[in-house]
Amino acid sequence: MPVSTHAEVHLGRLNDNIDAVQHKLGSVELIGVVKANAYGHGSIAVSRALISKGVTKLAVATVAEAIELRNGGIGDDIIVLAPPMEDRLSLYADFNLQAVVESEHTVQLLKQAHHGIQCHVKIDTGMGRLGQSPEESIDLIRSIERASNTELASIWTHFARADESDLSFTRNQFDRFLGLIKALGGAPAPLHTAASASAYAFPPSIEYPLMSMARIGIALYGLLALPGQRPPAGLNPIMEFFTKVSSVKTVPPGTTVSYGSKWVSPSVRRIATISAGYADGVPRLLNQGGVVRIGQALYPIIGTICMDMFMVDLGNPEISPSDVAVGDKAVIFGKNTPTCFEVADLCSSISYVQVCSISSRVPRFYSS
Repeated sequence: MPVSTHAEVHLGRLNDNIDAVQHKLGSVELIGVVKANAYGHGSIAVSRALISKGVTKLAVATVAEAIELRNGGIGDDIIVLAPPMEDRLSLYADFNLQAVVESEHTVQLLKQAHHGIQCHVKIDTGMGRLGQSPEESIDLIRSIERASNTELASIWTHFARADESDLSFTRNQFDRFLGLIKALGGAPAPLHTAASASAYAFPPSIEYPLMSMARIGIALYGLLALPGQRPPAGLNPIMEFFTKVSSVKTVPPGTTVSYGSKWVSPSVRRIATISAGYADGVPRLLNQGGVVRIGQALYPIIGTICMDMFMVDLGNPEISPSDVAVGDKAVIFGKNTPTCFEVADLCSSISYVQVCSISSRVPRFYSS
């Protein structure tokens, strides 16, 4: 069935990114982060690509995401990054899932399980999200070690500011984490502190053999942004977001366009209506300086972006005739301007948001 709006995911670029990340990590094991439908790219397809490259550990945010992978035939280790809830506990056994432990409450919950559970203990060194302080975590780790049905699979932390030029806060977090390991008398389990940003910007986080693993998400998708590097060398965005022109018309001066009549044609204008809207993942803020590429030309987005469509100004046909026609491909973001990074900038946002916002009604097509 022909479709207008779709995302194209380039698996060849994904494989190249995996190779680049594995080269960067050296002996440190790559945990492939495929939460949020692999950041909008398709968790099953991305997981299969990771597995084909020798990755044996995946991470998701929720039990439901993990079950989707299992139902898709993914047999690798799966870490669920959100702490387990009591009503989901049996699913960890049913689907062979590994748990993140962030508190004594979670340890006591896991002790109620009638099966062994591998536990990844989260330490809060400055993120302020999940986990206890390094000082409080000593007893937590010992409690897991003493329990008969919990296995200490790893100890980890997450950096809050590893994508900034000033890495002093990251260094402080790292030092606090190492202080915990020293207080424990050495590492009682594999350690990991690196996510994508720190793997590229903070070398101690992937220093082997002290660090055994790294949790890599956005770098796999080629959308890691560091100061002066968007993305770092060797990585390329793997997704492009396309739609089509659904209508073209010429309007007289003074014609208002879209809800709120916020755009008024300054002269005779050709206006193209594009077959995608905010329900597909087109940010509404793109009406403030956003463009789309049709053929080799860029055209400004005008008026309020609607749920299922938006409009662009093709110019004054009496001065600069355009050959844009119904059915032409329109690039919302792609390899060239407008890129995902540029769209994010216009929306005062980040690349993660743009790819994760592409809705489920938009089909993903995969190419080599």
